[in-house]
Amino acid sequence: MILVDYEEESGYREARPHFAKRQRLPPVVMLCKDMMPDIRTMGESAKAFPEDIKFLSEAIVHEFGNDEYFNNALLKTFRAVILEQPHKQPGIALLTMVLNSAKPEIGKSILNYFFDQIQELLNSSHDPDYQTKSHDIGPWDKIKLVLRFISILSPMVVPDDLLDLYKKLLQFTVDLNNSTEKRSPLSEAIYTNTLLNVPYLFYFNSDNRESLKTLVEELLTFVENEYNIKDTDIQLLKAYNKNPPYEPVHWVTAVLPNVKNALANDMQQLGELFLNYDTLLTQQIAIHSFNEPLNLPTLEQIIPFSGLDKGFGSVDSLWKTPRYSFEVYLPNSVGPFSTVIPTTTFTGMLFQDILLDIIESMEFNRLEVARQLVTIDLFFTAGIFTEPGLPVAQLLEQFEENPARSTFKIEDLAVGAILELTFKLPTVSQSFAYFYSLLVEICKNSPKAIAPVFGRAFRYFYNNLDKLDFELKARFLDWFSIQMSNFNFSWKWNEWEVDSIQWNRTIYNPRMIFIKNLIRKELRLTSNSADVEESVTDEFQKFMDPSFIKREDLVNYYSSLFKDFQLDEGDLRNNELYFRSPSFPFHENVTQLLDFFHKQPDTRSVAELEGILKDIAVNHGSIIEDFNRFTVTLLIQTIVFCGSRSLSHANKYIDDSREELKAIMAQVEVSPQIKDQWICEAVVRYWNSNSQTGYLILDSLRYNGLISNESVLNFSLTEQCGVNMSLVDSTSIESIFRILNELAMAADKDVGSFEYVFNRLVGAANEVLSQLNTIDPIVVPDLDQDIQATDEELPSLDLAWKYEAIMGFLKSVLRKYSDEFSVLTEKFINDVLQGVPHEPTKQQLNRWISEVSEL
Repeated sequence: MILVDYEEESGYREARPHFAKRQRLPPVVMLCKDMMPDIRTMGESAKAFPEDIKFLSEAIVHEFGNDEYFNNALLKTFRAVILEQPHKQPGIALLTMVLNSAKPEIGKSILNYFFDQIQELLNSSHDPDYQTKSHDIGPWDKIKLVLRFISILSPMVVPDDLLDLYKKLLQFTVDLNNSTEKRSPLSEAIYTNTLLNVPYLFYFNSDNRESLKTLVEELLTFVENEYNIKDTDIQLLKAYNKNPPYEPVHWVTAVLPNVKNALANDMQQLGELFLNYDTLLTQQIAIHSFNEPLNLPTLEQIIPFSGLDKGFGSVDSLWKTPRYSFEVYLPNSVGPFSTVIPTTTFTGMLFQDILLDIIESMEFNRLEVARQLVTIDLFFTAGIFTEPGLPVAQLLEQFEENPARSTFKIEDLAVGAILELTFKLPTVSQSFAYFYSLLVEICKNSPKAIAPVFGRAFRYFYNNLDKLDFELKARFLDWFSIQMSNFNFSWKWNEWEVDSIQWNRTIYNPRMIFIKNLIRKELRLTSNSADVEESVTDEFQKFMDPSFIKREDLVNYYSSLFKDFQLDEGDLRNNELYFRSPSFPFHENVTQLLDFFHKQPDTRSVAELEGILKDIAVNHGSIIEDFNRFTVTLLIQTIVFCGSRSLSHANKYIDDSREELKAIMAQVEVSPQIKDQWICEAVVRYWNSNSQTGYLILDSLRYNGLISNESVLNFSLTEQCGVNMSLVDSTSIESIFRILNELAMAADKDVGSFEYVFNRLVGAANEVLSQLNTIDPIVVPDLDQDIQATDEELPSLDLAWKYEAIMGFLKSVLRKYSDEFSVLTEKFINDVLQGVPHEPTKQQLNRWISEVSEL
């Protein structure tokens, strides 16, 4: 939570020199320091809650209005709780109404303070100079939360005034929706957020309840008749490329039926959801109006901001693209029931909304977020969730004994909410590091309860890898590897042994790609490979070799540099410069090269470097196949070896040697493209046992102007030793995305590299299609259907998986860089598609390309 620094605000800290004796703080500051934390934690103890209300209300009544400092501290604390911990809003509302009963002017002050907050937020919603912080959820999401709080205060607000807020917002969203034929992201956000608050009008029983019912019924009828939901079936945003394991719920479509059902049957759902605080309202409540009417922006003012792409906040930005549910813990996955409340109910949608707000608004304090997420049930009616930490096996027993008993697990709901944000397409709202660390923190707080929840999520994603979006596979790999490294690399690998035995001979099977990359990633995340080796079962020991290419292919690479010379394979060692081996014919010259690069840059010259290379050519040129290629390979690997202690050392040696390398490379008589490929090969072959380091060094060479962006992309996209590394190796895939991300963020955008990647992937798809030799759609059975393939069928099946990987990569690239592809000429797209003879592939690419402009 944002803690108000009362000393700082009052100037007491600033007025005191840092060396002076600490002054005694004024009583009002001491009171705020004692009282405000109690307000922030109010409701976390159900037993203490009535006493907290009594104590706090009496103190506030005594102090409010006497000192501006106290008034501001109280209102800012209320605001922080309302925006950052929305599940605590009813407690703050109850306290406000108790204050209102005791001293109506306090209630009116609080009410109109928050009314003014809505007005200020509306004004900022079309301010081009609006500045966001990392934890800023956005003005429209804040409006939702403040409106929710005011709605809970319905017993002390004139019904017509209260419903007028809803009418204005919903009329505004209808007008905004009607202003365009396309979907309006802001309109859908306001529509959903406003309707989601309607049931809160009935949180408390009051004299206003019946009149509110009538007004709400009229409001919902108006919305149902006037709001036209636009078609938003965008394939580029789908989390699954085929046969999704569930039907996602479209929030804007589901919210009105959910709200109407919650209000039906004399609001039975609300009685089962909201805590009953009515008994704590014992006095007559004064009723107030707002000081002035609400002024909304004009359509002309708001339309330029209605795409929600102006950086106005993390939760607001979630609405930029159509908002669908993302599910991990599916019904019937552990038994004939669900462990999470479905989004097709008001309760399920509300919990999801609150959890996402907590995660986003308190990003600055992940420890508190982790605690609040799994205790949110304390602020709702008992019995909605099962006992915290209840094992699934025991839950199944309870269900069999009493099917009417709740099977919803708060842990599943909390973890699922974080994973929804982690796997959000097209982009995430916060850094991945925040979500990953938050998941780690939740597990650390209660490992026995949360570890099985993670385990079920791991199994779910693993079982659906062949359907999952290409980019989401990479996110899953990252999350899984981080969890493994934080928890001693413990995983029941035997669960996957059947897949390893069955598909070990394939290259592009999604599960085998994942397993191999996971083990390699784990090896990179630890300095002690024995930790990983001990956790891996015998079946997977064969994947403990992290090599980019196989040993025999590496031998062939070095052998191809020579003629009439047999290299000693024993001299090829990981992270070692082969050419300085004592058995190598001119290792003395290589030692001279190492000494040269170890010198201070101002004590050496290009002529000295040229002399060493000339000596090698004269005395040993006869055993070198292509001296140009050898020169490039030797110089680059020598530099890489010098900087092999760390990336910072590598960057230093590359930076110090940049001009000398450029001078020598200028003398190499081949095209720049071939020269760059030799450089890429030299680096990644040297770092064959850790290709991630190799690719990071290629980044340094790019930054120093020694190779081009396109050359690294070409290296990754070109098949190496019969394998397309851009489809199977995580370090290669990460390198491609890293380069494209840099180009997308550049001030002067060059779409050439985006064209290049698109063309290369389309070409790879065409090559696979020609090998499959079919005009029919490529259909691969789901891996969870227990596919059986003979030795003769396996190559074709592997080709089909390769095709799916290429198409998945194309989909992800088009979505992730939609801005860049949207400016490519229609002619370019048409020319490329004309070269795709396979009609189903052409149709699929056409659809994705047409959707780019909708993102």
